[in-house]
Amino acid sequence: MSFEFTARQNKFGALLAFGFFLIYVASMAVGSSIGAAVYSGVYATGDSSSIVYSSAEVRVMSAVFQHIAGAIVGGVVIFALIVICIRRMPQAVSFAEFGFVRSSLWKCVAAFVVGLSLNLFFMLELRELFPFDGERRPGSLEGINDVAEKFRVMAAFGMVVMAPLNEEMLFRGVLYSGFTKAVGRFSAAVLVTCLFASIHFSVIASGYWLDIPVLFFISSLLILVRVLSGSLYPAMSLHAGFNSALIFPVQMFAG
Repeated sequence: MSFEFTARQNKFGALLAFGFFLIYVASMAVGSSIGAAVYSGVYATGDSSSIVYSSAEVRVMSAVFQHIAGAIVGGVVIFALIVICIRRMPQAVSFAEFGFVRSSLWKCVAAFVVGLSLNLFFMLELRELFPFDGERRPGSLEGINDVAEKFRVMAAFGMVVMAPLNEEMLFRGVLYSGFTKAVGRFSAAVLVTCLFASIHFSVIASGYWLDIPVLFFISSLLILVRVLSGSLYPAMSLHAGFNSALIFPVQMFAG
């Protein structure tokens, strides 16, 4: 009888975790809409010097606002839900269960370096070995180097800080913990990786086939780091390092 109750609890936990994912996606969408509205009200017609931006600059700057606002709203909502669940069900869940466990600084630094090195390898080596000959769909931040520095800084903050914090908290924290109890580690890893890929649809739709296995590889590696370290923090650091390679090598901060 107790086994049946535990199994039901585990299934409920998995459904609750998936509910977190749906709420996160909805929160990101709401935040992106807010960001677009704020940008339209402040920058769309030019700044205080009456500078009129080109259509390409408007597209990129609006995308930056949407990414930042979406990440802030999504992150706040998910963390608030985690706190509510822990307060309401203190005997069932805890911060430690979601991966909020102290980790040594050297592990986080090492993870950051590994993530940075891996993405540099993908960009500088694999793309040379497997060049893309077709027409690649531009990303939402394509042309970021051509806009004002404050937008480049905002984009870097969103990719290197907000994205790793939010996505690791949700995917390798809430989702992996919830799914593992219901379907086991391997199946949980597969499900988390698929959901992680689904919110990075722009990468899949870029037109370059190599981006897809890289996306699935990095998601699997992040889960492995989370499991081996027992903490989300090294996974967050690896994710931040990986995203950093998208920022600094292309001289985003160049004037």
